[in-house]
Parts: sequence; structure tokens; C-alpha cells
Amino acid sequence: MDPHCPPEIPPDPGRGFRGEDPDLERARCLCGSGRPVEAERLCRSVLATNPEIARGWNCLGSSLREQGRLEEACRSYRTALGLRPDYPEALNNMGNVLLELMRPQAALAAFDEALQLNPDYPLALRNRAMVLLALGRPEEALASCREALQRDPADREAHILMGILLLAAGDFQRGWPEYAWRLTLTAPPWNRLSTPAWDGTPLNGRTILMVAEQGLGDTIHFIRYAAVLKLRFNCRVVAMIPQSLRGLLGSMPQLDQIVSSEEEPPPHDVFVPFLQVPALLGERLVQTPGPVPYLFPDEALVRLWRERLENGASFRVGIVWQGNPSHPGDRLRSFSPAALAPLARLKGLRLFSLQKGPGSDRLEESAGLLDIAPMGDRLDSGSDAFVDTAAVLRNLDLLITADTAVLHLAGALGTPAWLALSTKPDWRWGLTGENTAWYPSVRLFRQSSLGCWESVFERMAEELARLSPRVTPRAQRDFRLSDCGRHRLARCRHGVLLFNRYDRYIGRSLDHYGEYSEEEGLLFRQLLRPGQAVVEVGAHIGTHTLVLSRLVGGGGTVHAFEPQTELYRTLCANMALNGRANVHCRCEAVGREAGRMYVPRVDYGRPHNSGGVALGEDPPGECTEVVTLDALGLPDCHLLKVDAEGMEQNVLLGARETIRRCRPFLYLENDRDELSAGLIETALSLGYRLYWHLPPLFNPANFYGNSTNLFQGLVSVNMLGIPAERAMEVCGLRRVAGPEDHWREK
Repeated sequence: MDPHCPPEIPPDPGRGFRGEDPDLERARCLCGSGRPVEAERLCRSVLATNPEIARGWNCLGSSLREQGRLEEACRSYRTALGLRPDYPEALNNMGNVLLELMRPQAALAAFDEALQLNPDYPLALRNRAMVLLALGRPEEALASCREALQRDPADREAHILMGILLLAAGDFQRGWPEYAWRLTLTAPPWNRLSTPAWDGTPLNGRTILMVAEQGLGDTIHFIRYAAVLKLRFNCRVVAMIPQSLRGLLGSMPQLDQIVSSEEEPPPHDVFVPFLQVPALLGERLVQTPGPVPYLFPDEALVRLWRERLENGASFRVGIVWQGNPSHPGDRLRSFSPAALAPLARLKGLRLFSLQKGPGSDRLEESAGLLDIAPMGDRLDSGSDAFVDTAAVLRNLDLLITADTAVLHLAGALGTPAWLALSTKPDWRWGLTGENTAWYPSVRLFRQSSLGCWESVFERMAEELARLSPRVTPRAQRDFRLSDCGRHRLARCRHGVLLFNRYDRYIGRSLDHYGEYSEEEGLLFRQLLRPGQAVVEVGAHIGTHTLVLSRLVGGGGTVHAFEPQTELYRTLCANMALNGRANVHCRCEAVGREAGRMYVPRVDYGRPHNSGGVALGEDPPGECTEVVTLDALGLPDCHLLKVDAEGMEQNVLLGARETIRRCRPFLYLENDRDELSAGLIETALSLGYRLYWHLPPLFNPANFYGNSTNLFQGLVSVNMLGIPAERAMEVCGLRRVAGPEDHWREK
């Protein structure tokens, strides 16, 4: 547990759990001791024999959560609740997972339902406080935490959470004492010391031992108080810190001596945990504590990295997107490097990844969106942490980062840094504002809603263009990378795309706007989660395939079908250019039954609409195989998107079993009046509610910022299908009344 975040709550096994089933009790213990894979195996063994045990599904959900398989965990908790609706512990556990899945409103509903079943449930009250904080309702969060303490005044985690909430709100006077409850949770390193703890009284020249607690970032942050103590009390300051930080912190002139946490400390009069110093000093953060900078890089390393990074007049920006994955709040505070895509609209930038270790493999997620030079493997290869990183930071113009130790390093060095914050930030950053007294060189950029990083980096892109004359917005021509005959390669909103310049709609839209029918992608964001599976029939060159692929992530899958060989080749090229290994491209048509059809001949070197080519049953044309989705036996399908130029109904008829089994969302093109009634009737017969979705081809907020509307009045005519059994509110879309309904009707 890292007490800087609302405490990590272990999954709750539920009342009456212990002693009722030895195998499930053993699985719970395995999960709690960091062996979730073994716990999962044991749970599944129990459930194979008796699938009606709600506690077994609850325990399975907890083991899946510990492995990061959140959607599966959520399904397990729902199964437990289906067997036992009055199961507050499963509701509590599901609420925790829903919060990690960035669905705070659903999480709050789960905690509220758990408390309706069991009002005397402090654990759910604490968790409810955390989700209220994420929703931007800090006063209600405090009230929920107070209620937990009323239920159990000795609840140490509730006291810590109360301290975090008060400190975040700027109430340091009441926050520090509550936060001090963290010192009672584990056996701290100062337990082996025989000297007394400092109580805040004047030191009068004595020696104080500052003992590091928590993470490396916290050590870098609070080592500053060595200078404060030295100045205020004229004392001797010794720091006991992790061995890996000795090289870095040795540059601090106010430290008289450094010892590693594994060593015996030198003689001293009193000791103090790092984070107790500001509490004992009565810190109210009305000004920056101590001098900044207070750490200094090795000048020889600074010169070495200056030579390595030299690149003309570019504005150099370091990037860090993920912290320690074992941190309980890492999923909420970290972002994908793909989220930095708005920076692609700027020229004059040179981006460097300072991500090292966990998360460095995610650089591939930015493929096609941004050119980021990887540097993590070249940094700090020795035993000293951050010494190279400090030298690199001295040579950068700016750091853009998640809430990680590198942020604290930049702040301690006085390097300009922009911190991307979730709606559930660490207490030290407060709840509002762009500046922090902790670090004058750091600027805070806050999410408007949990999980919404796009607006954060949109604001950063706007500010970067104002920050330096070296950084300017790209003109439309600046996005073009290469012309290759009838094809053009350009950087677009969702990645690098190869497209036919003579295509009247998709190609033309990409060329002038850097996107196509962007509102479709915005809808897909509301439907899809990481790890899910999508079937896209009629993928064309992959304009929306890229969007779908990024939404489901590396753990998800997109099956993309495109029968036109010319388009299929371009589709494959675009997936390769953008590193989309989770997309499986197939040069096939999809229909009601297996067979063959013919693609009419198209002159791709002249103006054309390649997205409007309908297949025929007879020659002439290029022969293509037809498959049915049911014949593929797909294990999962969460969205079925069909743009098959009049074959949409046949696609559904050939997927009836898949639809019955998986109950995916449907997204169906329906722009042919003579076929509309049959398509609607088929979709309704499969148990769906249908809604018209009519995104305009022109988006005023397009990626290239082009205000000229080349597609006056044109829309893409589609229907969104939602399984009838899903209680899902749809706003802003007109419901399809029946087979005779038409998209033009009001």
C-alpha cells in the first residue's frame, strides 16, 4: 500500500467465507499473497464441480483483478451477483474494478447498492469515498469517510484516507495527524533504531536521522526538508535512503552524510520518517519549502548527453507515461503514449521517451501517431538510479509526464515539467489549480473527467504553441509525408495512413481533414473497452480499423474483412505502418452462406468511390471468397460493424449464432432505401433496439483545422443496435420505429 493514494483495498471475501470451503479459503489466501494465477486455477476447479457457488465466482473475480484482467473480473462478480443478489461483498469488489475501468458512476452505484444491503460496511464506505473523489465531489467523499470512522473509530485505513482527503483539500492542520496513522500499518525501517523519534522540538545543533519511507519519488520529494531543518535548527542532518539513490542525492549540499537503508546508521540523537518532517514543522505550503533546485546533476554527464541530444533548433521534450505498475493507483494516473497524439499537430518538437522498465514496451502504441525517440534503455544502466536521467533533463526544454518519480526529479532540478493528472490525484497536488508550491517549475494539467486524457493533451498542445517560437502549428501540407503514384502517405488523427488521392470520399476526407466520419469513432469510444473483440465487415483501407484497434488495445482483437484486393493491400499496409498487431486482416467478403462473389472492376487511377462498390454474384470482376461469421467460431464479439454495400442483412443472417451467443453491439450501414426494411426487420428479430446514427462527413473540429466544408449536407447513414436485454440509456439518437422507418424522417 502506498499511503499517498487512497489505500488499496484487498478484495472482500464476504461474511461467512472462512471455514465454509477449504479450497476457496486457500484460493483467497493465494490471491492475497501475490499468487493470483494459482488462485484462479483453484477457483475454476471448484466452480467446475459446483458452478452455483456465488463465493467461488467472487473469489475468481478477485484473482482475475489481481492479474489485471478487469473485464473478466467484472463478469465474475456479475455472475456471483446473479446467483446471490444480496451479496454486498461482491458489489464492493465489482465497484473497485469498475473504478479501475474508468467507470466511476457505475462504481458509485455498486458501492451504494452494497451499503443498502449492509449499511454497517466501513470498507464500502471507504471505497465510496474514493470514487466520489474521482468524480470531483470531495465534500461528499469526506462525509463518506467520516461515516466509516463513525462505524469503526479504530479503522486505520479510514484514518489514513481521511488524512489524504484533508491534505488534498489543503486542510493541513487536520490532515497531518490523520495521515500519521500510516505509520501504524507496517513494520517500518526505523523499528530497529534505539534512538527516540523527533517530536518537533528545537534540535539545537544535534544530529537528526531522516529515514526514507515509501517510494523513490517520495524520497526525492521530501529530501528537501534536510535543507529546511539545517537552516531552521543549525543541526547535523543524516539521510537513510535506498542504496540506488545515493549517487543522485549525494549532490545535495545540505546533507552531512548519507547511508543506505541496509546499513547501520551512524550515531545520531533523534530520527524522523521523511514525511513526518513537514507534519512536525506545521507545514501549510504557503510558500515553497526550502531552496529549489536542491539536487544537481553530474556536469560531466550533462555535457555527454548534450552531445548525444544535439539536434539543431528543435524544442526538446522528454516523455514519461507510466509509473510503477505495483502502485495501487497506477492504472488511473498513467496514460498511453498514444494519448499524446494532439502534439502531432505541432512542428518544431523533438520527443524523447525517458520511460524505463515497466511501460517502456508501450511505446509501440504511439506508432503512426508520433515520432518518439526511445532512450530508456540507455539511461541509468548502473547501480545509481536517475543520474543519467537528471543529466538528460538538464538538456531538455520540457518534461511531459504522468505522476512518477521522474516528475519529482525534474521539480528538484528546477526543470520545466508539465504533469498530467487524473481526477483522482495524489494529495500533494491538491484538487484545483495549475501551480504547486512544491515545485515552481511544474505546471499541472488536470483531467475534466476520469480517464479523459485527450482534453489534457489538447490543452498541452495549445500551450506548447504559445510557449516557444520554435514550436508552430502544422499547415495542411506539413502532414503529407510522401506521394506514391495515385497514393498519398499522410499523418492523420489516428495514425499514418496510405490512401488513394482519387477516392471521392474517404481519400478526399483524409487528404483535406486528416480524418473520415470522426463521429463514428466518438461513438465507438462509448461502446468499447480494452481487451474486447471487434468484427469489422468492410474495413476499406482501415480508417476506422485504427480507431477500433486502439480502443481495444493490445489485449483485444479486431477482425477486419475487405474483399477488394486493392483496398485489402492498403489496409494491411496501414496496420503495419501503425504497429497494429491486434488486427487480423482478411481478403474476404462476409455473407449469409459460404461461396464466391465478384468485385466489379474499378479504375483506381481516376476519380471513384471505392467505398461504394457492391459485389455481384456473376462475372465480370475479381472473384472473392465469401465466408459466414458463424463458420469462424469466434470466441468473443463485442461490436459487429458492417459496411458491406447492400449485404448488411446477409451478414447478419450468416452471424445469427454468433450474435445469439455474444450479444455484441451492432453498427450497420443502412443507406440503400430498397434494402432498408429487410435489414431493420432482421436486426429487430435478433433482439435489438435500433437507433439512427447520422454523422456528417465534415467535422468543423477536424484534425487539420480546415474550415472549408467539401461535403455540404452529406452524412453517413448508419444504425446502432443495442441488445434489447441491456439497460442502456441512449441520448441524442432517434430510435428506429420499425421496418418502414426512414433515416430522413423526423
